[in-house]
Amino acid sequence: MSTSHEATVTDAAPRTARSRDAAASKEALLQAAQELFGQRGFERTTIRDIGERAGVDAALIARYFGSKADLYFAAVAAEDAGEQYPGGFEGLEQMADAVVSRADDHGPGPIMQALIRLDASDDIRRAALQRVKRRLIEPLVVDITERGIDRPELRAEIATAAMLGISLSRSLGWFEEVRSVPKDELVALMAEALQEVITHQGPIGRHARRP
Repeated sequence: MSTSHEATVTDAAPRTARSRDAAASKEALLQAAQELFGQRGFERTTIRDIGERAGVDAALIARYFGSKADLYFAAVAAEDAGEQYPGGFEGLEQMADAVVSRADDHGPGPIMQALIRLDASDDIRRAALQRVKRRLIEPLVVDITERGIDRPELRAEIATAAMLGISLSRSLGWFEEVRSVPKDELVALMAEALQEVITHQGPIGRHARRP
């Protein structure tokens, strides 16, 4: 083997190791960000917190992601990549299952935190709302419209609000039955109730006529 070839092989090994280390550091930062944004929200999570949780230099966030806001958006995108049903949902039961499973496995998560926390910035809340609309509301609107049911946007938003509210109450333990019921049973009940919200055609509430 020639000296020049040996030098090339020797130089390549450190570069490969550095590449692996960089990829591992970036993934550790992303995972730490998902966890902390989900637990504390955007404003209460610091760059230093993320670096400490990841076990790497927090300065690497600027190198790999840019700003803290950019890292948040990357965490949101990573949630999309990890979806249980990446190709979309087939029915309310799959949709409810995805929402409840996400909360059971990871807690409220960065999306929910951005929606419920008063200290979330407008950009962060807007990004969270866009994701909810894209993944949950818009597919429901299309389905309801195709079925010829009136007020599809309102029905889709009510169904989505119910799913998010139930998953949040389960994560935070507000109600004992909701917290302790097996996931499959809860999902089935949610799908049944939400189907009624979507398909109900009669008058509702105080405007309904008494028999």
